[in-house]
Amino acid sequence: MASEYDSSPGIPLWFKVGLVIVAAIAVWIAVGLLFATLRLALAFAGYVVVAFLFYQLGKWVGRSSNNDEP
Repeated sequence: MASEYDSSPGIPLWFKVGLVIVAAIAVWIAVGLLFATLRLALAFAGYVVVAFLFYQLGKWVGRSSNNDEP
């Protein structure tokens, strides 16, 4: 009771399975690179925000200490 699809020429099953595995690995790497890039961008943005805030704090402290001198 073999169907007509059993012996038809086409892409072998091992090739399809290998292609799915390679595609899964490629998606895994792509998602990993995306998250690594977003993490780096977030870290850099946080660094800039903290640097700006402490720069402003330093300016405020510097202005306040100038008024204390006799």
